[in-house]
Amino acid sequence: MSGDCDKPGIYEFPMGITVSTLLEAVGGLGAKAVQIGGASGHCVPAAEFERTIAYEDVATGGSIMVFGPDRDMLHVARNFLEFFVEESCGQCTPCRDGNPKILECIEMLDHGVCSSKYLQEICELGETMQVSSKCGLGQSSPNAFLSIVKHFRNELMGRGL
Repeated sequence: MSGDCDKPGIYEFPMGITVSTLLEAVGGLGAKAVQIGGASGHCVPAAEFERTIAYEDVATGGSIMVFGPDRDMLHVARNFLEFFVEESCGQCTPCRDGNPKILECIEMLDHGVCSSKYLQEICELGETMQVSSKCGLGQSSPNAFLSIVKHFRNELMGRGL
């Protein structure tokens, strides 16, 4: 557990525990989202904190990042995409070209110049990357961006107004 919580650290919790119970244990109440599974995982918004950590619901490799109410979710997405742009081996086109395009879209969102239509096109690119990249890195690299857009679209599109 890391991020915007009072007691970050290494914990062992039983499968089936809810996200809200995890947050209570680590002093993360009031969080607006958690990133489950690291940079290649999925963002879960506060409205879904009753979901359970389980293979049938929210599976995780163990990493959970807590994002408090003041955390800029676009900056979270940028941080993850910068990592994937840097770590891509460049062998396959979806990952090699797709991650920089997603990062470019994040920059456009940050400057308030990204249209809803273009954002949708980039989300479709991310979905294509998930099924066409050669390796797990390329397949999972758009996960966080796609889930952040899904749950925080208004926050992302509201810049520059």
